[in-house]
Amino acid sequence: MFVWQSVLEKGKVELAEGSVQNQAKTTEQFIAELQAMRQQCVELQGLASKLRESEAKLAHLASFPEQNPNLVIETDLAGHVTYLNPVAQSCFPNLWEEGFAHPMLVDLDAISARFQEGKDAYVVRELDLGSAVYEQKICFTPGDAFTRIRIFAHDVTARKQAEKAIQGLAKRVVYAQEEERQHISRELHDEAGQALTALKISLQLMQADLPHAVEALRQNFEEAVGLVDTTRERIRLLAHGLRPPALDTVGLNLTLEDFCRHFAHRTSLAIDYHGMSLPDLSDAVNICLYRFLQEALTNVARHAQATQVAVQLQSDTHTVCLSVVDNGCGFVTEPWTAAGRQAVGLGLVGMQERLALLGGWLHIESVPGHTTRLVASVPVEKRV
Repeated sequence: MFVWQSVLEKGKVELAEGSVQNQAKTTEQFIAELQAMRQQCVELQGLASKLRESEAKLAHLASFPEQNPNLVIETDLAGHVTYLNPVAQSCFPNLWEEGFAHPMLVDLDAISARFQEGKDAYVVRELDLGSAVYEQKICFTPGDAFTRIRIFAHDVTARKQAEKAIQGLAKRVVYAQEEERQHISRELHDEAGQALTALKISLQLMQADLPHAVEALRQNFEEAVGLVDTTRERIRLLAHGLRPPALDTVGLNLTLEDFCRHFAHRTSLAIDYHGMSLPDLSDAVNICLYRFLQEALTNVARHAQATQVAVQLQSDTHTVCLSVVDNGCGFVTEPWTAAGRQAVGLGLVGMQERLALLGGWLHIESVPGHTTRLVASVPVEKRV
């Protein structure tokens, strides 16, 4: 009886120990399975994050067609290139490494700073790389997932070459016109002027030989001599307007001063001229500024209702400026609209184009009822 009791108790103990061992084994398996599940969750979270990034990239790339014939470039704010479309990769593969240091991205750090300060929403510029000229539109796209700078660029080299060729042709046309004017001016001054002078002398000699009894005939001769004088003066003014000889002899400054003096005498305008000697300017610059003054003063006399005009010629090492300021009625400064063209006159629009041929520009300041200021500026071009 005692033996069986001992065996029974021993069996109970073994069963209890086995149950504990099984329970411990079950706990270890649960922990292992739990860890495996956690690992799977981490992996799934990583896959989900990658999927979201891929979707964002796909959505991003969807706005930049891979077949875009122009260059599309993206950078982050630190200057690292983050995207190049195939055209950009083909043209500038080293953009990836050089970033903001690349010539295509010159000054992009300063532009980026202005973007971040809210000073600009986008920038449009032309970039001359020597071998090619690119027109760029640079945009700033802040966002939660990405903050980037986008550059859209296309090659405008052919257009620039065509514009340069057209500008060269236009210059040749203007120079040909001026040469023809110079030729006609000399013909009028030398041939017609001398012929009229000879005619006047002949008429005066004939008048002197007339007897005093034919007073009516003498009076007719007197009127004929006066008509010759008037015609000769008109021809002289016409020749001077076509091409003032003084430009070739005394230079631009004295020629402009003389023109202002004669214009003031003809129109009763009070013209105050201040200039400086510029002996080395090219003939193209001289005649361009002379034509500008002709047109500006003519417009003042016809339209401005002014009584006083200030004309000033000045220059530094880079630019020659000729300004005309009047105290007249002013006008609306919109030269590229129909109303603006009528106000400033086609002559000044033409002068704007003539100045542009020399790399210059025309600045207009005017308010209806107030002073008008015109400034013609031309880069210094030395006589060759």
